Amino acid sequence: MRLGCGVIVILLLWLGLLPRLVRLEPVARHVRLMEDRGVNPAAMYYTELDRLPARPAWLERRLVLWP
Repeated sequence: MRLGCGVIVILLLWLGLLPRLVRLEPVARHVRLMEDRGVNPAAMYYTELDRLPARPAWLERRLVLWP
């Protein structure tokens, strides 16, 4: 029962929510930018992207991971 509900939720997200997400202007603008540069956004891997800031710069300066 729980597995079936989980599968239904994933299908609703995958087939319903994600295709509608592309219609939002910031996402649509990003997809157009990638396509204009000759990049297929559906085939991108995150390892191919430049490093995205995970934390604000002020926190990066104060955070010491390996003392």
